[in-house]
Amino acid sequence: MKNRSSKKDKPEYHEHTKQLPRLKRIEGQVRGLQQMIENERNCVEIAHQINAVIAALRRVQSDMLREHILACSQTAIAGNVTAVKAKRLADEVGALMAKWG
Repeated sequence: MKNRSSKKDKPEYHEHTKQLPRLKRIEGQVRGLQQMIENERNCVEIAHQINAVIAALRRVQSDMLREHILACSQTAIAGNVTAVKAKRLADEVGALMAKWG
């Protein structure tokens, strides 16, 4: 989904930069996986490392969504949300819950 935020919406997204150190660590893990394959390491060891990368990505995803939902709920509680935007946010949360629930 395309990010259509305005300056007024910016607080919903500013926390994502907190994830950059984690993403850089994950990038290093992926490079490590490449080296494991180049060095012909055991498939089971590689599979374990792949699971670690997937889990790390899921944590980043979860934290980003948590921050987004928190910002949306704070905006809604403050009464700064139009009915159309409130419906869209509810639909987004519902879709996410259905996808990962």
